[in-house]
Amino acid sequence: MAHRAVLKFTRRAMSGFTPKQLKGPGLCAFQLIGDPILTEHYAKAGFQAVLVDMQHGIYSESIAFQCIHRLEKFPNCFPMVRVSDNNPGLIQRALDAGAHGILAPMINNAEEAKRLVASCRYPPLGVRSWGPTRALASYNTVEANNAIKVIAMIETADAIKNLDEILDVEGLDGAFIGPCDLSISLGAPPLSNPTAPHVVEAITKTREGCQKRGKIGMIFVGDKARAQEALEEGWSLCIPAADISWMTETIANIVEIGRASCRERV
Repeated sequence: MAHRAVLKFTRRAMSGFTPKQLKGPGLCAFQLIGDPILTEHYAKAGFQAVLVDMQHGIYSESIAFQCIHRLEKFPNCFPMVRVSDNNPGLIQRALDAGAHGILAPMINNAEEAKRLVASCRYPPLGVRSWGPTRALASYNTVEANNAIKVIAMIETADAIKNLDEILDVEGLDGAFIGPCDLSISLGAPPLSNPTAPHVVEAITKTREGCQKRGKIGMIFVGDKARAQEALEEGWSLCIPAADISWMTETIANIVEIGRASCRERV
């Protein structure tokens, strides 16, 4: 009887699962500031996705998961997590918490991409362990496998050299350009909007590779103007800098009002 009761509860609890769609072209908010209220505001503002950054974001796993949970009530905003490493434990905890998309850094070859995909999919497509502790779970593992988007971060010279092999990995849904790390790896200054011709060529190669295969192409850029250009070029999702940059820029503009007023009185 106890087993039947648990099974009935599990089916009922998971019956409301509605997979979200990652729609593009559009914008993705890059959340470095760990506050779930901000996550809600990004969704309300109309971002197609929010990327909760557990690699460089300065906040705990608990706060990161709360940010993901706040997106449950926004059907048109896709919750994504950038994990700190291509580690099955980190990836599966983020998925169990409700993430619909996973970005893993420093994917340099097809073998690493295959491990990433395997961590995100239930058998027979992968090795994800069953333990969906949040409501965004599906009793149908096929449905769950189809709902999750798996994105490899392309940010090294090795990744560019192995790009075709990486993008050809079955189950990999797309690639994300990290322009600063990619620039450093290619011997150029770490710029959000790279200008070195060989870096620009590598970025273009990634976009064209994604387009050719019908995969998601994501890119981080430094400002609104470049974001508009990137979407016109054919990128699926564009991140127009990180939220901490938006805040510091806005603060500087506000403070300048006071400084200007003081200068006028002198």
